[in-house]
Amino acid sequence: MEENKKQDNAVDEAEKGSLDQVKKNTKKKKKRAPLSPANKKKLIAAIVAVALVIAILTTVLVVRAVKNNRAPELATVRDRYIELISNAHAVNEILWGEGLPTYPRIYSTGFSFKDSYGEGDKKTEKNISGFVVETEEFGTIVAYHAWMFFIPPGEEDGIYYDFEKDVTLSGKPDEDDFYRFAVRVEEEREGEQKNTYLAENIKTEEVYYYYDLEEFDLNSLWLYTEKDEPYYDYVKENCGYLFVDDIKIAAQKVYSAAMMNAINEGILTGITVSERPGGTLYPRYMDYENTESGEVFLVKFNQDEGYNLTEWVYDFDTMRILPKSNRKTVKLSVERHPTGKPEERTTKTLTFVLENGNWYLDAPSY
Repeated sequence: MEENKKQDNAVDEAEKGSLDQVKKNTKKKKKRAPLSPANKKKLIAAIVAVALVIAILTTVLVVRAVKNNRAPELATVRDRYIELISNAHAVNEILWGEGLPTYPRIYSTGFSFKDSYGEGDKKTEKNISGFVVETEEFGTIVAYHAWMFFIPPGEEDGIYYDFEKDVTLSGKPDEDDFYRFAVRVEEEREGEQKNTYLAENIKTEEVYYYYDLEEFDLNSLWLYTEKDEPYYDYVKENCGYLFVDDIKIAAQKVYSAAMMNAINEGILTGITVSERPGGTLYPRYMDYENTESGEVFLVKFNQDEGYNLTEWVYDFDTMRILPKSNRKTVKLSVERHPTGKPEERTTKTLTFVLENGNWYLDAPSY
């Protein structure tokens, strides 16, 4: 028993020595002295100052960003906007309105008859050809040319001979004289010269021909053939547009790149919406190669009459740049009224975008 007590006491002494050693090896943490009221005020002031600096810097950056993205002053873009608005109507008419003028679909009916030159064994027959067209302005027109170049039998040199007037010509007639024109009517006209040459050679009953159109311009007609595209009409050559690219160039001067993509797809190229009948949107204009001549002509789709666009008169003194406009996109309000109807004044909102250093309309202005 006594021996066991001695062992327990030895263990207790050893554990006590270990604890004392741990306490000696462990450094005591120093307690931080509390801040004095003056130091507290200095610390708070420093924190507030830093917060203010951060707030000011943030405000400056925001203001600078807003300023850099601010819409332009109206005075700096006014003339350009007026130019775009004024020029847009003509482009709108081509794209969405009545469209470019086309030649009416006139088909011709050809005819020919024989005439002769000389007598006896020297008599030579030649075909005189022409065509008949129906026009809205003049009714039935007969176009023909009664002269011919040929070499008489036994002669070495050829001649130009006018069968109708029975005269030998000094040379080849001018292009303007290539065709002669007469009007076909069903009743004789008093006091007017009858074209006996046609009447005698074209054997038709109750049909008369008159020299009413001696100065008629054949170029005013465009004669269609059965080989031409049935749904496209030829655009008049004197309208100022000969190819699709001419239309694109005019539109690009007014509308933005995004608008041009829509115009190209919907008006100048065409798209297929679905495989069902009617699912294809055909281009309003296209370059068409004539199968007979090989020439390329501008043609217009004749199944789409377009919109009846209003011609507007704008009051540019009322132009205002609207909120939410920025440096590159401007929304503008302007008052306008239909031509001749000032009492029907309305306000139109237009969108302009800045591209490559210049402004363009970003939506149709009609």
